[in-house]
Amino acid sequence: MARCLCHAFATALLRLRLGYTWFMAKPAESVTLDDDVKDELQKLSDRSGHPVGALANAALRDYVRYESQIGATVERGLGDLEAGRAHTTDEVRVLLQEQRRARTRG
Repeated sequence: MARCLCHAFATALLRLRLGYTWFMAKPAESVTLDDDVKDELQKLSDRSGHPVGALANAALRDYVRYESQIGATVERGLGDLEAGRAHTTDEVRVLLQEQRRARTRG
């Protein structure tokens, strides 16, 4: 009995150290996965020892963060355009040519 508790405790500590929790919150949503994704996720779970749900949650978290960053970047770019903080391609070409000439003269 002590060995089982010790193993469970060590496993819980390892999961915490790796950024996972040993308990899962009640699911708020369900997601339907393609069979190939489900199979690859299960293989990864088997290799890593982490629950499928924790791996899927981590992957979705990374995806949502990435997409949020992309959206914020686009919004900043649109704000720059509206505020006149942008240049046309021709303006950039002229600027680069001027910089190139200045380097070769210096």
